[in-house]
Amino acid sequence: MKRIRWVMSFIFLAALASIVIVFNTTKPRVLILHSYDKDYVWTRDVDVGINRALKEQHEYTTRWFYMDTKRHPWKEFKVNAGKTVQKLVESWQPTIVIAVDDDAQEYAMKHFVGRQDIKIVFSGVNDSLDHYGYDKAANVTGIREIKPFKALKETLLLIAETQKHAGPLRIMFLGDTSESVRNDEKEFRKFDWAPIELVEPHFPKTFDEWRDAVDLAGKSGVDFIITANYRKILREKDGKTLMAPNEVVTWTQENSKVPVIGTNGFFVDDGGMLAIGTSPYEQGEVAVSMVNEILRSGKAVNEIPTQTSRQFIVAMRESGIKKWNIKLPAVYEAAARSSANFYP
Repeated sequence: MKRIRWVMSFIFLAALASIVIVFNTTKPRVLILHSYDKDYVWTRDVDVGINRALKEQHEYTTRWFYMDTKRHPWKEFKVNAGKTVQKLVESWQPTIVIAVDDDAQEYAMKHFVGRQDIKIVFSGVNDSLDHYGYDKAANVTGIREIKPFKALKETLLLIAETQKHAGPLRIMFLGDTSESVRNDEKEFRKFDWAPIELVEPHFPKTFDEWRDAVDLAGKSGVDFIITANYRKILREKDGKTLMAPNEVVTWTQENSKVPVIGTNGFFVDDGGMLAIGTSPYEQGEVAVSMVNEILRSGKAVNEIPTQTSRQFIVAMRESGIKKWNIKLPAVYEAAARSSANFYP
């Protein structure tokens, strides 16, 4: 009798294990593909948004891959990283790929446009969708990253009003030579900044050129420098060693004759004074919500409209705000604290 019970228990457990294995191997697969490394503040916070939306999700299997192109911004590295991703997609055969930021599209996912077996949900994209062939693709949807220039403009005018600034404000765009910064500057130029005046933007390659641009702003009547990113700044002209981001920002904060405001929250994390940036959390959350809609509703991918970012974050460093005697409504500090982006 005991032997029969043991045999029956074994058969039951074996059957249960088989069911679990079959269930897990037939579940939809979602590849979460990042352009950058997981320690990059923007990527880290996109992942926060993704994980919020994935909470207690058991309907599909997830796998993560980080291309790490921000720390290795060289063309050869990016091409090779893209080839690695393409091989991964072909071998693992995900149902959907969440592809975050432009390098993931440029070097990997644009090669899967039109594929019926691969669905693409993009996130954090700065460039135009037609650049990747996404504008007419039946297997692509997602959320674009548009910098919150309206909120930035309102902030600049508010500061000018509280400081009783005479005449129109003059602002200068400053960023490295990366593709994402170039795309940001295109959107920056298209935005209606009136009555604020734009001066010539600067895209330094080296730290010496960066310092020259900051110095020029102070000598040419610029009221604010607006910076996007600076992670591709070379330490020396003919070298490949990149400046540490916090070193660039710290020098700028200490030596700039005009206030500097960032369009990414990580600017303040790197030592900056104030940033009005796109919400990375929204980019992650919306991407996962689109994945869920595709898998649960059975809708075709192109039936789910693409979106543009609507949320933004405020990041503040109290010491920097005080240095420039900037007065902002209490809601700015509250917003920064609510997303853990307030620094002493």
